[in-house]
Amino acid sequence: MAPRQSRCMKALICASVLLSLVLYWCGLAASRTGDENVIWRSAAVRPITTGIDFSSLFTSAFPEPSCDPGQVLLILVTSAPWHSEARQAIRTTWAAPVQTPYSWQTVFLIGHTSDDQVTEEIEKEQQKFGDILLGNYLDTYRNLTRKVLHGLKWARDRCQPEYILKTDDDCFVNTDGLPTFLTEHNTIRSGLYAGSLFPREKRMVIREPSSKWYVSRRDYAPDLYPPYASGIGYILSLDAVDVILHAAEYVPPIPVEDVYIGVLADVVGIQVKSSGRFAKHNVKWRVCNYRYLMVIHHLNPLEQELAKENMIKARTACQNSTLITRWK
Repeated sequence: MAPRQSRCMKALICASVLLSLVLYWCGLAASRTGDENVIWRSAAVRPITTGIDFSSLFTSAFPEPSCDPGQVLLILVTSAPWHSEARQAIRTTWAAPVQTPYSWQTVFLIGHTSDDQVTEEIEKEQQKFGDILLGNYLDTYRNLTRKVLHGLKWARDRCQPEYILKTDDDCFVNTDGLPTFLTEHNTIRSGLYAGSLFPREKRMVIREPSSKWYVSRRDYAPDLYPPYASGIGYILSLDAVDVILHAAEYVPPIPVEDVYIGVLADVVGIQVKSSGRFAKHNVKWRVCNYRYLMVIHHLNPLEQELAKENMIKARTACQNSTLITRWK
């Protein structure tokens, strides 16, 4: 009975997503006029277009990482091909294997480069560590959306973790506390999408072509993005990843990765949860802050080492401080 119920549930999810997208597009088509400057409703997408072609993102010429299905947490780290120092700093700090009751794993997401020497170094790095997922796309900022969707698709299909954290290679992840928090204290087991949100004024669509965050009105018509979590780090439950990936097949990609995830979540009705545990800035955090913070942005390799030391110190040095068990 369980497999049949599982298949039925997946079918219902797919049907629900498709229906919501059809209704969405119909509403948009009805409201659109001949004026290209007309603003559609929030999270609007072009009614006639295609989404992500997932098959084009995978390459068979490069070995994939291995993973144990059913882990508590899989951490996907976006990294540029030439950021080998940052990756190594992560491997020796917060991604280093430790004894833990809750299983987790770290995988680096990298795209292709035209530099043959860098490509050769990446191949050697993969042979040594086996933690790189190479995508079939050029590694540029404008392709970051494809990089992350490739990672999510691979993680969902190959690994089936309970939760996925997407972060960057200049971020520190509190691997001492996050898997435990997700297992023992998190009360949102399904439809989870959590991170550090931007205020309304920071969600205005940038139309200046010279900006790396430029998005044309043709790619995204509204002037305001729906609420979304910063790409420094956001958590998704596996079921949320499932429906987001399905929606991505129909919703045209936006070349701003964290925005696109927010748009997809908005389309399928998943509300992003704001959490102070994701710090956009690296300030002089006290040791006891590491009992609360899960992701910290803007760390160089030396600062990664210091952050790991503080994370370990917080196990014993801060036992008298209150342990916060909520997302806030």
